Amino acid sequence: MLKNLWYSYHHWYIKYSHFSKEEGQDELSYFRNKLFVSILIILLPIGVFSYISTAITVIILEKWFVFYLDTVAIAVICFLFFNNKLSINTKKTLFSINLFILAFALTASIGLKSSSGLLLFMVCVLVTLYSGKKAGMFTVLVSSICYALILVFHYFKIFEFPIFKDELFNVLLIVFINNILFILGTVFSVSFLIDHLHNALLKEHQLQEELLEKHKNVVLAKERAEESDQLKSAFLTNMSHEIRTPMYGILGSAELLKEYHKQDEEYQEYVKVIEGSGNELLDVITDILNISKIETGLMTVKNTVFNVNDIIEGLYKVFLHEAELKNVQFNLNNQIPKKEQLIKSDREKLTAVLKHLIENAIKYTSKGDSILLYCNVNSNTSQIEFLIKDTGVGIPEDKKETIFNPFYQVDVGNREALHGSGIGLSISKAYVEMLGGRLVLESEIGVGTSFRFYISNTSENN
Repeated sequence: MLKNLWYSYHHWYIKYSHFSKEEGQDELSYFRNKLFVSILIILLPIGVFSYISTAITVIILEKWFVFYLDTVAIAVICFLFFNNKLSINTKKTLFSINLFILAFALTASIGLKSSSGLLLFMVCVLVTLYSGKKAGMFTVLVSSICYALILVFHYFKIFEFPIFKDELFNVLLIVFINNILFILGTVFSVSFLIDHLHNALLKEHQLQEELLEKHKNVVLAKERAEESDQLKSAFLTNMSHEIRTPMYGILGSAELLKEYHKQDEEYQEYVKVIEGSGNELLDVITDILNISKIETGLMTVKNTVFNVNDIIEGLYKVFLHEAELKNVQFNLNNQIPKKEQLIKSDREKLTAVLKHLIENAIKYTSKGDSILLYCNVNSNTSQIEFLIKDTGVGIPEDKKETIFNPFYQVDVGNREALHGSGIGLSISKAYVEMLGGRLVLESEIGVGTSFRFYISNTSENN
């Protein structure tokens, strides 16, 4: 509650006094002005409370000079507090003079037993804080002169201070010198602290500017990178369109050429080469476009209900012939029951994943090797699980992470396996994750490789 009350009081006075940073004002000057305002805000309630208690005491003791002195001092503080027309520098000057006169008047009227020495010390420190080292040193100099005048008046009996009548000159000299030395040391310490604080603030400000500049550079680099990705995506999309159009023409012409010279085996073989190479080139173009969409966040998932067994059996028939040409045994073990064969997912992405993984298995196997395509439904999660396992050359341990990077191919000494774009695994991994699953790789050199993954089934039957 007191904390909230203090904040409300502080904010009220800042608004009331119209205090703000002046145009062209440096940070240190603004900090000192702000410090003075804070001192004024704190000193008013403390001063009023102190004045009331002191006034009651001095009235009882009939110390009317002290009463008048305290009344004038608190009146000046109130005047400075509520006056909005005076400048900050004028308020600083009047505030310092007021407390300075109060301190020496108390010294002359009450003597060494009063708190005048502490008050003078406080004045010198505050002046150093809100006006700087030179002002603080000037206050010390004026204090020294006032102390010296008191000593001269007391020693030569020029003016008789009743309070110092019984005091020895040597005692006064020692006390006054100690006071001045103590104040001088404190002023130097405070000014040293302020200077270092100012340097630290300047350095912090400089670091903040550098950090802001670096942040701007990072944002600019990010924007340029995003722009570059967009340009790359636009370029690849345009190029794929420009290449696909003539390729469809070539493939269409190849299909027509099949109808000619059907008895000429060599002719038909050449047509098959044209058709096969054209389809491979179309697949590469499609893969490049898809990886570009994945990297730029443009790829989306399109869920539909379809028969997963139809896809599995269709791909198995397509790749069985290719495996047989390499004398590789290709087996299918499909454990998905008919009542659960209708699933809701992205048909094209699932087909692409299975296609890439089976192609990869055939690519890295040779005569006498085997490939297994295993499919099942997890009874606990209703997720569709797939396993493509081969007994091919395997993948080195240090390459198991990098093979998922786009356009990367593992050098396993199998020269026949080095054809292709090297982005099939990248696409497969991204597609599996988009379908709510995870692609897991297990491989050992000379033993074989297995890719296991699962996809979420959002069908209402599950």
